[in-house]
Order: sequence, then C-alpha cells, then structure tokens
Amino acid sequence: MGATAKKGRYPIGYWICCITFTFERFAFYGTKPLLALFLATSVAEGGIGLSEVDAAPIAAALTSFTYITPIVGGWICDRFLGARYAVTLGCILMGIGYLLGWQSHSVGMVWAMIIVVAIGTAFFKGNLAAIIGRLFDDEKLLDTAFSIQYSFVNIGAFFGSMICAALYMSTFKKGDVLGYRQVFFLCAILIFIGGAIFTACYGLLQGQGKLPFKYLTDTQGNVIGQESHEKKEKTTAPLTSLQKKNVIAILLVTLFSVVFWLAYYQQDIFLTFYIRDNVMRTVGGFELSPAHLTTTWNGLLCIFMSLAAAKLWEKLSNRPKGDLSMFQKVTLSFVFLGLSYGALALMDIVRGAGKAHFLWICLFGVLITCGEICFSPLGNSFVSKFAPKKYLSLLMGIWTMASFIASTINGEIMKLVEKMGDFNIMLSFMIISFVCAIVMFFLIKPLNGLTSEGEE
Repeated sequence: MGATAKKGRYPIGYWICCITFTFERFAFYGTKPLLALFLATSVAEGGIGLSEVDAAPIAAALTSFTYITPIVGGWICDRFLGARYAVTLGCILMGIGYLLGWQSHSVGMVWAMIIVVAIGTAFFKGNLAAIIGRLFDDEKLLDTAFSIQYSFVNIGAFFGSMICAALYMSTFKKGDVLGYRQVFFLCAILIFIGGAIFTACYGLLQGQGKLPFKYLTDTQGNVIGQESHEKKEKTTAPLTSLQKKNVIAILLVTLFSVVFWLAYYQQDIFLTFYIRDNVMRTVGGFELSPAHLTTTWNGLLCIFMSLAAAKLWEKLSNRPKGDLSMFQKVTLSFVFLGLSYGALALMDIVRGAGKAHFLWICLFGVLITCGEICFSPLGNSFVSKFAPKKYLSLLMGIWTMASFIASTINGEIMKLVEKMGDFNIMLSFMIISFVCAIVMFFLIKPLNGLTSEGEE
C-alpha cells in the first residue's frame, strides 16, 4: 500500500475514487426517485401509465438489483479481474443502461434499463469501496476516510436529486409532457464522464485494483514477497478461528442492516406518493418535486453531517477508550430511525384531513439522516477492517445484499399501505426500529467479543 496512507494523510487516488462515486451517485439519485412516478404517470404526461401498486415493485427493483449484483462483481474481482478495470467497465454499462431509459416507452424497456444498470453496478460499487479500503494501512483512518467519502456520495445525491427534480418539471418539460427521459439521458452522460476521469487516473491508485484482491500489491501493483502460485495456495487455505468470528460479526450486523434499509427505502415509493397527495410542496410559488423532496434534503444534510461525523469519530478514536464500536453506532442509528418515524406518525395525526407542512418532512429527514450517518458509511469501514482479505470484495457485496432484500420487500409495501393505511405503516416502522435498538444494545458486548481480538 502507499506510503501516503501510512503517513496518515489521504492519497490522491482516494480523492479520485470519491469523485467517481459523486458522478455515479448523481446519476443514480437523479433517476431513482423519479422511477416510481415515471411508471405511475400517464402516457400523455410522459410516463408509462401503470398503477401505483404495479409501479412499486418495478421501481424497487432498480435499488434491489443494484445491491445484489455487487456480490457477483466482488467474487469476480476477488479472483479474476483487477477492481480498477471493473470500475471502468461498470461505468460504461451503467451509462448504456441510462441511455436505454432515455428511449423507454414500455415496461420492457424500463426493465432493460434496470438490468443493464444493475450489471454495471456489479462491477462498480463494492469494488470502488474496496479500493479505498486498500489505500490505507492505518485502520484508525478508515472510519474517517469512509465518512468523508460518504460526503462525496451525498454531494452527488444532493445535486443529482435537486437538479434532476428541477429539470424534469420545468426545463425538460414540453407542454404537459414531463421530462423524465431527458433526465435519464443526462445521467448517462455524467456516468461516462465519471468513468473517463477514473480511468485516466489509474496511475494515482498506488497499485491497488491492478490485480485481483487475493493478491497483496505494492504501489506499482506488483505482488509483494510471494510468487503467484504460493499466493494461490494461501488463498485456498481455510479461515482461522479469528477470521471466522469476524465473518460471523459481519453477517449478524448485515441482518440488522436489512431492517434499517427497509425503513429507509420507504422514501423511494411509499413516502413519494404520500408527499404527493398529503404534503404542501409549494415554496415561494415554486412547486417541489414529491420524488426528490426527501432525497435532496437528505443529500444536503449528509454532505455536512458526514464531515462532522468524520471529525467526531476521529476525535473519539484518540480517547483512551477509543471510538464507539460499530455496534454502539448501529444502536444509535436505530434510535434515530425510530424517532424519524415517530415524527411522521405525529405529522399524520396533526394534519387531520388537510395537508401537512413540508417542514415535517424536513424534521423526518434530519432524524433519519442522523441514523444513516451512524450506520451506512461505517459499514464499509467495518467490513474493510475485519473481512479476510481474500474475501474482501465478496463480503462487501454481502454487506450490500441487505439493501437488496430490503428493497425487494419495499416493492410490496404499497400493498400493505392499501390494507393498513399510512399511519399504521409509520407506527409499525417506529416500533420495529426501537425494538431493534434494544436488541442491538444487549448484543454489543458479545459482538465486541467476536471482533476485539482482530483489532490491531
């Protein structure tokens, strides 16, 4: 690994990876909030013309597929393909996928977009995060590095959601026809630009991602200290007892991740339709997009809160007690998650038969973003620290599998909304979140025991 990382600074290649994430997230968060509305908008207004219940599982598939496919991409890069080349390939495929969305006038073409974008994400997401993990020898820097990287992710999410929301409702709108498809075209162009920048900067990655992750490489990408056949024998060796404990801890936290992301992804479909029908969205004569209200606010909050969290984790890590454990942070994340849904339930009561003020959604956004900051960026750091190196990309992919499961279930939530009503859905997520916080609190000590021996 690079000397820059060892000295405690951030290598240039790290910033290139962060910028690449920004372009990809711009495209994803420009598209994802729109997809449910695009599918449920009439053909005359530029949509596909499905019902909300029929649109929900298709819209959810974009998220779910882009989280399950990195497991396959991780397996490939652990064994056969250098991660840097996979990231470039992923950008090309994702760009092609968004171009298919630009030309979509049927459900079949929307599915084609989703599938191609998902395949591209398979090569992109976990592998770019894994490259970042390999750029640092100092594990104390990892939490901070991934929190800063998460700010770049949310710069893309913020500007992608804000700009695309304005474009499809105004600039790209022609008469009554909303500009969904033009947004997809813009996202394709930006993905291609991000991939081109990353590819042009291969030389700044300190040799990482040049070979499959089963090899430890120097700053030129050469295998360190062993011939490849010796390294192959090592990668086929069974896991040690300590490595097995670390894997168990990763898998247990992944189970809690399913619940967290299921609650979080309600912003994509259920809350999008709820905001459209039950929240006042006009500010100064300008109508806010129901699809992007939560996404844009969340992205803006994450930009600053991720940086603040990075400073906080760094400060805590210098204490005699050290930083809070990943498991303590997960507990906090569920507390904030429960509070956010408590705010939504209260909003639904207060509004009565009228429409709620959009500031309620802003309060919800602050609370759920606090939970996200405690949970999401630290998961990548946690896996990078404790995953056996030969399975790094694979376990990164399994970590993201929780999002696939959550998003798949999310596609069916609209059916429950029809049966239970909005308020009961909000109340249920509040209760489930607080229960998870209590359970995780009592699991902190045993989970710390599984990983403490592995800390260096």
